[in-house]
Amino acid sequence: MLNISFWNMAGVVIEVLLLYLCLKKFLFKPIKAIQEKRQAMIDGQMQHAEQKNSEALELKSQYEEKIASMQDESDQMIEKAKKDAQFEYERIISQANSEAGSLMKKAKDNIELEREKAKHEMESQVADLALLAASRILGEKSGAESDQALYDQFLNKAGDSDDRDRN
Repeated sequence: MLNISFWNMAGVVIEVLLLYLCLKKFLFKPIKAIQEKRQAMIDGQMQHAEQKNSEALELKSQYEEKIASMQDESDQMIEKAKKDAQFEYERIISQANSEAGSLMKKAKDNIELEREKAKHEMESQVADLALLAASRILGEKSGAESDQALYDQFLNKAGDSDDRDRN
C-alpha cells in the first residue's frame, strides 16, 4: 500500500532539489555555456555573412558602374570609329573624284592635241593637194573640163563634196 508521510514527502522534495541543483551545476550550466558559445558563433557568422553580403553588393554595384562606363566608352569608340570611317570614305571619294577629274582633263587635253594634230595633218594634205593641183594646172592644158575634174578630184580627196553650190 502506498504510505504517504510528511518525512517521505520532505525527503523526496529534498532529493529532487538536490538533483535539480546537481543537474543545474553539472549539466544545465555547461549546456547553456555551449548554447551561448554556439549562439555567439552563429551570430558572428551571421554578422560576417551580412558583412560579406554588403561587400558583395557594393562590388556588384561597382561592377555595374564599370560595365555601364565601359559600355559608354565602347559606344563612344564605335561612334568615333564610324566618324573616322565616314571621314576616310569621304576623303577617298574626294581623292577619286579629283583623280578622275584630272584624268578627264588630261584625256580632253589629249583629244584636243590629237584633234589639232589631225587638223594640221589635214591642212598639210590640203596644201599638198593644192600644190599638186596647181602644178597639174600649170603643167597641163587648162580648160573648163579639166579644171572641173581637178576641182572634183581635190574635193573628193579633201572630203567635202557639197561645194558645188559655191561655183
